[in-house]
Amino acid sequence: MADSDSAPLRDIVADTLRERIASGLLPPGSRVREESIATELGVSRIPVREALQRLEAEGFIELAPRRGATVAVPSVARVFDLLEVRITLEVMAAVLAARHAGGDYVDELTATVAEGTAAAENGEFKRLPALIEQFHDLVARASGNIELATLLRSIRSRVRWMFEHDLEGRSPASWAGHAQILQAILAADEGAASDHMARDVQPGRAIASWTEAQRRNGTWGYPRTAAAPPDPDLTGRPA
Repeated sequence: MADSDSAPLRDIVADTLRERIASGLLPPGSRVREESIATELGVSRIPVREALQRLEAEGFIELAPRRGATVAVPSVARVFDLLEVRITLEVMAAVLAARHAGGDYVDELTATVAEGTAAAENGEFKRLPALIEQFHDLVARASGNIELATLLRSIRSRVRWMFEHDLEGRSPASWAGHAQILQAILAADEGAASDHMARDVQPGRAIASWTEAQRRNGTWGYPRTAAAPPDPDLTGRPA
């Protein structure tokens, strides 16, 4: 199995399953069989079992006696809680990154913003979710706090699981906001970094509200078919 020498097998299995759940490849309510996963990934059932226990603690998986593991049905209420935590931690990461003026991540941050801006302007929307994740992860890593970066990575994957559309990723204006965050970080302006990051992640609440409305009227679900909300301000555009 790839990368098995550099990370515990349970972490690799957990990362693989987490990404499949977040992307919708493993939809809510689907069974996750230890034996099948172990065979597919070329590991024993022990790291698979450990990975499932971790994903249960994170809210992705439900474990029940004699029933085994199933993908949990996402809770909108829980996502609102996660969004509150995410806003606080993303702002903290931006402030710390600015304190270090980007540290060792200046070149990567600059390249990511340039690439994301170009992709958005060219309508290459399929590339944008990964670039958005990369940008926020680089900011967190530039904070110099490994625990903060790890925690944010988990929170972002759980929030992404809920949303049917990566609306921020479809907005060129959102990348102008990312450029503002980058400029503040490079200038070591902690106040501006805080303000710009807060504006960047704040619209997640509105998207979650819209997602819950779709669920209630029966137009939300897997596979990802719901129409995008009409309000362009839900795209993560800076105020």
